[in-house]
Amino acid sequence: MTANTVRGMFPTAMTKVETIEIETQVADHVRELARLRGGSLSEAIDAAVLEILERDRTNKTAAPLVDLDEVARIAARFRALPERAPMPPDADFYDADGLPR
Repeated sequence: MTANTVRGMFPTAMTKVETIEIETQVADHVRELARLRGGSLSEAIDAAVLEILERDRTNKTAAPLVDLDEVARIAARFRALPERAPMPPDADFYDADGLPR
């Protein structure tokens, strides 16, 4: 694949952008990905970004891990429970010396 093709066959327009400064480790990762996939740096970045976008878009439309309606029902049941009487103070159980009554 060349820098002016995407997914092998369809020519794309190249856009010159300002230099993007990235950390050396990130540049190394992009080079490794390009080498492993047999493509250009641009293709490696594009593929990685598209994979992340697809995953993030899928996660936004996926069912939530928690059923918020169920949480609301449980909270309502909890709030409807009668209040427990407060615990009696320690003085009800122990004398002035700290011994049980």
